[in-house]
Amino acid sequence: MPKQKYDVIDDSLCAWPAPQPLGNDLPPVAAFDLAFMPASFQRLIEDVSERMQTPPDYAGASVIVALAGCVNRRVMVQPREYDESWRKPCNLWGGIVGPPGFLKSPVLMTVTRPLAQIEEAWRAKHDEELTTYELAREQAELALQNWRGLSKAAMNKGIPPPLRPDTSTKPPTQKRLILQDATFEKLHEILAENPAGVLVLRDELTGWLSELDRQGREGERAFYLTAWNGDSGHSIDRIGRGSIYVPHVCVSLFGGIQPARLRSYLVDALKDGPANDGLAQRFQVLVWPDPPKEWNLVDRAPNLKAVEQARSVFESLAKMEASAHNQNVLKFSPDAQRLFNDWVSELEPLVRSEQLHPALLAHLGKYRSLMPVLAALFELADWAAGLGGGGVISLTHARQAAALCEFLQSHARRVYGCIVSPELHAARELAERIRQGKIPTEFSTRDVYLKGWSGLGTPDEARAALRVLEDCGWIRRAGGEEGGGRPSERWQINPRIKEVGK
Repeated sequence: MPKQKYDVIDDSLCAWPAPQPLGNDLPPVAAFDLAFMPASFQRLIEDVSERMQTPPDYAGASVIVALAGCVNRRVMVQPREYDESWRKPCNLWGGIVGPPGFLKSPVLMTVTRPLAQIEEAWRAKHDEELTTYELAREQAELALQNWRGLSKAAMNKGIPPPLRPDTSTKPPTQKRLILQDATFEKLHEILAENPAGVLVLRDELTGWLSELDRQGREGERAFYLTAWNGDSGHSIDRIGRGSIYVPHVCVSLFGGIQPARLRSYLVDALKDGPANDGLAQRFQVLVWPDPPKEWNLVDRAPNLKAVEQARSVFESLAKMEASAHNQNVLKFSPDAQRLFNDWVSELEPLVRSEQLHPALLAHLGKYRSLMPVLAALFELADWAAGLGGGGVISLTHARQAAALCEFLQSHARRVYGCIVSPELHAARELAERIRQGKIPTEFSTRDVYLKGWSGLGTPDEARAALRVLEDCGWIRRAGGEEGGGRPSERWQINPRIKEVGK
């Protein structure tokens, strides 16, 4: 006789309904295509992704923001043909959403290693210049002391003093390109000496974002909002330090994010309040690919030609000069301009509609500048690699940018989808705990929220998730009282959950 699915079938089991699947609360995302990227970086993205066995989205997003960090205010892009009042720096913010242990940081460090090498060379040159400056300063002090002695002797003799020597010396400016851990005051000082802007890397973005939400950090938050704009001034006044004014604060920003922490942050940050100021929507190059289902051991040397080409591009772009008064402006070619006009004419009705969550609409609204910035970066990258172009944005690069925006939009829908259905996510979290046997067959609501699990840490969050599971037949209410006769919300688990696939 074949074995029964359950060893014991009783009336209580038969009375339970068949539980319904909870479905997947993450919308699907478009697949990454190397054709989205400039030709100069396609081999590097393919090489890094294959050797590390990571989604190409990781390396692709890292390359984009690394390019932005190299360019920043060195080049301004003018999206409209005649309107010179709208010129956007080529800085970008982005991140990689993925579980811990999926090599987000190693991919980013590999892609940005040439930038770190550029800065190391700048640092060595600065040390040499600083040594020369110190010697010149000492000589100037000695010359001044000698002049004072001669002047005093001349006065005693009643003759004209000698001419005062030129003792003006100025310490060398330290060029910076990439920062990882700096206070915003120090970052502000660095930007005062680096008008082109810098690239800031953060290992865990949500931790940084949460810090900005704390009371007393309003000034830092305002600084970063200005830094994303890239074309506005910012002043910091401190007792004992004086005032430092930067006419154009410009920062590119990139890092990694864990899905659970991102979800928790967005649910809180995008409620009506001071934290809902558009800071989260500034992360335009945000990718959240599905984890790879297969893994292969790949142990080979990096593609040195791809690495060298990337290094050469980064070096060429970082050498471009930028100042508050000297700007290189990049515009679309005529056919690329027509493509942009058609593209933005399709975007505007979407961001003005009420069909999507307001947070997602605010995010998509920033694509007005994202598409031309991407096109400009791709044009500059291939130009620096010796692949032609550079004078205007070609139709090829405009098409790549438009396709990439469509790709990024699917990832944005996934990101903001987690705040549209937090109850469903919490229900899936609780359902997984039930599968793992971490909840007894009969339990109370209090037993759930005291665990402190993601999305289930308060009584209201726990009740919302329990209602979803109740509607899907996973649990049902049970009688019972707590100590002292106080009514208790108690639940029973459907023994038939084994019939539901994951």
